[in-house]
Amino acid sequence: MITILNSQYKPEAVLDRYFDDEVIEKINGSYTLRFSVYLDHDKSKYIQIGKYVAVEDQYFNIVHHRRTRAESGEVIIAVECEQVAYDLRYHSYDQFIHTGTPSTLLQYALSGTGFTIGTVELSDMISVEFKELANVRGIIMKIAEVSGGELLFDKYKISLLQRRGREHSVQFRFGKNLLGIVKDVDGKTGEIATAYEVNVVELNSLPEFAGFEYFELGDTVDIIDEELGINEKQRIIQYTYSPFLRINSSVVIANAIYGIQDTIYRLQKTSVAKDKWMYGVKIGPDEGIVIERYDKLARSKWNADEFRMQKGDGSGSYEDALYFDPINGEYEFTGIVTASKFVGGSIEIGNNFSVDESGHMVAVGAEFSGEISASVINGGRIYGSYIEGAEIEGGIVTGALIRTAANGRRIEMDDYSFRSFDSANRERVTLGYNTGAGMGGFVYWGPNGQSEGQVYSISGGMHVIADNELFLRGYGGILVQGDALFDGGGTVKFNGTVDFSGANVIGL
Repeated sequence: MITILNSQYKPEAVLDRYFDDEVIEKINGSYTLRFSVYLDHDKSKYIQIGKYVAVEDQYFNIVHHRRTRAESGEVIIAVECEQVAYDLRYHSYDQFIHTGTPSTLLQYALSGTGFTIGTVELSDMISVEFKELANVRGIIMKIAEVSGGELLFDKYKISLLQRRGREHSVQFRFGKNLLGIVKDVDGKTGEIATAYEVNVVELNSLPEFAGFEYFELGDTVDIIDEELGINEKQRIIQYTYSPFLRINSSVVIANAIYGIQDTIYRLQKTSVAKDKWMYGVKIGPDEGIVIERYDKLARSKWNADEFRMQKGDGSGSYEDALYFDPINGEYEFTGIVTASKFVGGSIEIGNNFSVDESGHMVAVGAEFSGEISASVINGGRIYGSYIEGAEIEGGIVTGALIRTAANGRRIEMDDYSFRSFDSANRERVTLGYNTGAGMGGFVYWGPNGQSEGQVYSISGGMHVIADNELFLRGYGGILVQGDALFDGGGTVKFNGTVDFSGANVIGL
């Protein structure tokens, strides 16, 4: 029984008088229904493009119908239908480039189509690339091909199985259930490929064989015809039957085990044609071998003249990251280069850095975190937070602090003063200049850190001041020349001989 459905899947007409009906399904291929009816003004009006047909709990689209008047005067309507997955031809992507599990890729492909995912038995990561406009039906067929799975359509639910059918099923034997057989041997490709078209009696549909002798698409069966010398194990890859009377059916079978012919066939189907993309690889006479990442973030080109590895922006624009031109001896890199050893003549980076064959380096600037060893450093200026060496020689040394040691006995000099320290880090002598007082000179400090005296100059004079005792001693004599004034209200004592001869002493 065939039922015509509207767009809401509501029954509009039930066809019980039809003929020349057959359902044809191929593994990972077409899934069609054909039937003919005589014109019936009550029911035939519902046979229209866009309507649906329900048969054996499966939905088909009406995609073609043809009306013919027979010699008897009756009008015959021949109808062709496609399983509703045919609708996926009307959903498309400008490009479909994804990597993931088959389940993930099916989700991407079927999003927004109204179709759901059933059972997915494969989980290995795969990549599917359509760089141009592709419809969803073609995409899911590609997913099945790349993953090595087989599609199962159930109305609007799509499953991806490792294999359809059973490994061991019934026998097709002449004299039992095999009505006719065609052995098709094809050598046009240079290799011999063999297939069989077999007409069989479906014994399972007869009451006495109910539950036995059942087979379906994908089953591996034994085909036996002693007279023709055929005794082989083959797989059903196409199944044709009548939904009205499932007795006489037809199957196409082929070798289920890959042989040399199958290998060559797969190579022919998966090899890259000239200038055609296959899994990101294109081979052509202009560019050679081109390998492009699915998201257009990287691409490589190989040919006899050059080799390029390029970085992309995801929209199809690329710039070289690595470029080899052996003819002109040019090799260009961008990014980070890591190597255990570089051996070569010279290095030149722009106009700012170069190393010649003798090891002489020229650089605009450099930063070093480790040790620099050199016999001679010759230059205008040396800057650093710490400079250590046995001897420093130069015309000018400029800096904030110059010292002979970091601590202990030492001399220090900065922009304010010149200081001497003892071994206990005590400041003992200071030579400096007091800008505010307009004076400059020495300050002498005792071991207790207190000032003991100063010798300094001021405008028009020179002062020697002792904070405590001032002791002057000259073993060869002390000469005071010029006018001497003893003032301050204290007592001037002379011990020993005082000779004022030849002196002009005032106040005596």
